Amino acid sequence: MTNFRTFILGLAAAFGLPWLCLIVLPAMQYEQLTPVAYDKDKDGVEGFFPPAPVNGQGQLVYIREGCNQCHTQMIRPAQLGLDGWYKGWGQDQEARPETPARPNVLRDYLGEKYALLGIQRVGPDLANYGWRAPSAEALHQHLYSPRSVHDWSTMPAYTRLYKLQKIQGPASDRALKLPKKFAPPAGYEVVPTPEADRLVEYLLSLKKDYPIPGQAAAVAAAAEPAKK
Repeated sequence: MTNFRTFILGLAAAFGLPWLCLIVLPAMQYEQLTPVAYDKDKDGVEGFFPPAPVNGQGQLVYIREGCNQCHTQMIRPAQLGLDGWYKGWGQDQEARPETPARPNVLRDYLGEKYALLGIQRVGPDLANYGWRAPSAEALHQHLYSPRSVHDWSTMPAYTRLYKLQKIQGPASDRALKLPKKFAPPAGYEVVPTPEADRLVEYLLSLKKDYPIPGQAAAVAAAAEPAKK
């Protein structure tokens, strides 16, 4: 009986402690977070961090379509990976960024109903995708027909987020401009649905590398020698 009791207590501790430390305590900490004001004199910027929440309705479409199964939204610390130095993964879009994109912190996800860290990284990280995203029109084309942009793409086509309709009078100014191989039949056009628009707005809003209050000036100073 004693051995059985020890086994049960050990089993409870083995599962309970990780659950407490990895889920409960971080969740309690997250609920207490509030936006932090920048100090104009120290940080050189005004406003609050994070500056604005993401498009919530678009995030729901992102979740429903399973985008977080193949895309992460988390720049890892340097000791865990080279995420910060990857081309286009931060605000600096140069092939060799002068300063790396900073790792994400808990407050970056403030205001989001879900922190979509991602399941696995099949496609590129999207934490700061808003900086490197093309125009909304080009992004719609990529969502509707990824292989019309890159013939090697393994991304699924989200055709269900778009409407194939017969052209009545002048063509819609929202109609996608697709290559001939991927274009609809003559007399028809493809236009985004409201859900597609919300998803694109959400993707364009992903900019999780704003300077952290108290560190903005230090980051700017560190970047100066690299520019010389």
